Amino acid sequence: MEPISFASFSLASILASLPVNGEAVSKPTVTTHISPAIAGQWEIDLDSGITMTKEAQAKQAAPKLPTGKIDEPKVSADAEGGVLTQNEKRIVKVQPTSSKNLLTAKSTQCREIYNFAADNEMWAVSGKEWTYGRYLVTHRDEGLPIIALKTVYDNNEVDCSGNQVDQTGEALIAFLNHEGNKMQWCADPEGTECFMNFTRILP
Repeated sequence: MEPISFASFSLASILASLPVNGEAVSKPTVTTHISPAIAGQWEIDLDSGITMTKEAQAKQAAPKLPTGKIDEPKVSADAEGGVLTQNEKRIVKVQPTSSKNLLTAKSTQCREIYNFAADNEMWAVSGKEWTYGRYLVTHRDEGLPIIALKTVYDNNEVDCSGNQVDQTGEALIAFLNHEGNKMQWCADPEGTECFMNFTRILP
């Protein structure tokens, strides 16, 4: 997955309070609430305008110049009996398509799948990379709730965008803007500066 950097938060202590698998919790240290609304499988399209890096946007916006020979139509003009005539011949190359060709075509989109379980566990898949972690959602009196996520394990394979970064031990804290089957992670409590846009796939 593409590494995400975000400003440190005083809520970083929340991540330390997440119990390791099998560890008994003696007493609660913070008041939190796991939002059942985000439990399920979500997809993020890293090629979308919201989540695309500036480099990727510039590459995609660059004009594609044609490669190879361009077949111009052959036009011949003549005059018959004082009337100008024109004959145009075009060579049209039609490539047959079949369902087999459509199924074997590789997608150029970079998509990541995130699974949020109801027991604070999260795992994600991007290309050959998969990660496992723990998450926590804290609801506040004002503004959007906060999601804190810590990566516990990363298999350190190449993700769908071509990056290979071991995110083990990394933490992310963001404001959570969620409505129905759409979810955004934002940099501000009002939800005006959002940097990740998710769509629900499965409940």
